[in-house]
Order: sequence, then C-alpha cells, then structure tokens
Amino acid sequence: MRKDVVAPEARIASESDVAALARLRYEWRVGEGGEPGLDPASFETALLRWMQERRLSHVPFLASRGDTPIGMTWLAIVERVPGPGRFVRRSAYIQSTYVVADERSAGVGTQLVSLALDHAGQLGLDYVAVHPSDLAFSLYRRLGFEDSGRVLGLRHAHHR
Repeated sequence: MRKDVVAPEARIASESDVAALARLRYEWRVGEGGEPGLDPASFETALLRWMQERRLSHVPFLASRGDTPIGMTWLAIVERVPGPGRFVRRSAYIQSTYVVADERSAGVGTQLVSLALDHAGQLGLDYVAVHPSDLAFSLYRRLGFEDSGRVLGLRHAHHR
C-alpha cells in the first residue's frame, strides 16, 4: 500500500461527481478495454443525463486519494414483484467496480464494495448479487459473496 500519500476515502457520489465517474468509466472501458464510442466530453454529458434519469435505481460510490478519483462502484437497485406477505421486495447488483491500475490490491475495491453493501443493508434489500470479472472473484468472496448455484444467465437474449 502507498504509505507516502493520504489514505483513500470512499463515499456515496452524486451528480456533482459526474466528471470523476465519467473519467474513471472512460479510462476503464476505452483506455484499458479499447471500447469505441463517445469522446470523453460527450460521454460525461450523456452519463450525467443517465444518472439524473436513474437517481433512484443506481447509487454511485467514489473512492479518492486526496482530490484524485481512484475508483468507483455502483449499486443497481431492482424492484422485485410484490408478494402477499411482503409487498415491497428489492434487491441489488454491484456493477462497474473499477479501481485505477496503480491503486489495485491496496484495499480500494474492498472499501468501495463494503460501503455499497452497508448502503444496501440500510435500504433493507433482500440480497445483493454481482457478476464479477475473473480477477475480481477473490474480492467478492472475501466480502462474503458465495456461488448460490441458483442463477442462470442468457447472454444476448435477442439472438435466440
């Protein structure tokens, strides 16, 4: 861990953090992944609009070291079909957890996801799920996520 600088801090982000969130997402998807698409300024504008439209369903979390954004994660809340015994049923997915390359393996991802899980607990969600990358499985397992054996997925459902 980098002891020569201030410790990282994670918090719930807001629309005022859109520049940092857009920069992190762009770095990950375009810089590291080579994904084509919008230029950085257009992506930031589009992300702000997207966040405004989904402020109740997608909660962003931002990690910074001092004034420098170094990571993010999102809690995507899903309204579930009501039941007669419990009418309000909600769950969530951890999505888009990303930490900049030189900050990985320093606890930033753990800090972000833990904060998102604490928030999910405060909201009284039924469960939280994640579809981790191969490299992130150990992070989620350390935080208590287990393979339930109960989830099936269909990629590209429109191609059936």
